[in-house]
Amino acid sequence: MKLAASMFLLAFLLAPVTPQCVDAEKLQNEIEALKRLVAEKSAELEKLQQQLKQLEEALQSLQKKQQESDKVVRKFSGLTVGGYIQMRYRRDTSLPVDATKVADGSARENFWISRARLDIRWTPHPKVFARWHVDAAHARLRTYDAYLELKAGESTITMGQFKVPLMEEVLESASVLLTPERSRAAETLFPGNRDRGVALTWSKKGMPTITFAILSGTRAKETGDSLTTRKSWLVRIVQPVGKVGTVWLGIIDGKGRADVNNDGTLETTYDRERKLVGLLLTLVERLTLRAEWLIGKGSDRFYSPTARVRGGYVQISYQLPKLPLTLYAKRDEFDPDRDKPDDTFTRNALGVQWDMNLATRLNLTWEKQHRPNATIWTLQTQVRY
Repeated sequence: MKLAASMFLLAFLLAPVTPQCVDAEKLQNEIEALKRLVAEKSAELEKLQQQLKQLEEALQSLQKKQQESDKVVRKFSGLTVGGYIQMRYRRDTSLPVDATKVADGSARENFWISRARLDIRWTPHPKVFARWHVDAAHARLRTYDAYLELKAGESTITMGQFKVPLMEEVLESASVLLTPERSRAAETLFPGNRDRGVALTWSKKGMPTITFAILSGTRAKETGDSLTTRKSWLVRIVQPVGKVGTVWLGIIDGKGRADVNNDGTLETTYDRERKLVGLLLTLVERLTLRAEWLIGKGSDRFYSPTARVRGGYVQISYQLPKLPLTLYAKRDEFDPDRDKPDDTFTRNALGVQWDMNLATRLNLTWEKQHRPNATIWTLQTQVRY
């Protein structure tokens, strides 16, 4: 009995020894496996750290480039580039069937590009505006506008080459003209429509807008420089008339230079005194009336250095409801010398404008003019960009 009890006790004591040995070996294997896994993960972690370092360096490089790019963007913020191209077909019965001069003559029927404008505008600061406006439709690139505007409170100072701020029709862009060209008074008395100088404009809501300018006067066509020491001065006042329109008054005076013989053999000084009155009314929705009348002095180079002139126009336009069509009519008169009889130029025009989309416009205009007598048809297409 004692022997049996001893054997049982011995078996009990020895029984756990084998499982413990087995668990220790298994645990050792697991430890080794974990060590290998840790080593593998450490290598992967090192690779990830290297990749992270490379990404951080790349991010810093991109941030640096972005900062440089932001500086350029800020430097040229407010820069816009646009313009338009006008292409025409014209039939003018006052012209010969074939051109008499190859260089500058015109035939009765013509296709040509009348304007190809590039307009660059920059606003580097809320109170600073610059513009460079050129035309490439001619043999050489021509600068039309090149000026700087500075805003000071309710005033704007303009310096450079800009449109003469007297006639509203002169100030109106050629891209929005209804008829092919401006009135004869505008084209004759303000050739090129622009001058060089400085202008101050004061404007406040509900109050008249007043412009005062000092200009070079009639310029040499090629150089754009003044040909007389005495400059021209200009004053223009624009008064709103409720919600129906505006009226304006203007005066310009000074000395101009003219080529009397039209060939450069004789240049003389003439008077530029001119007075203007104009109005713009929209008494009925979509129906607009605009008129300007000017009297004063200009150069009639073929007869006299200074001539008393007068002229103007009346234009009516109506935009059809629910259709992209505008109908227009215009009466244009200009007397180049009031002391000479029967020399007044007159022109009546009728036309329709079709705005195909925001960028494309077509105009068809019929004109009947007197002195010289002619019937003119003009089809103009315009594309803005």
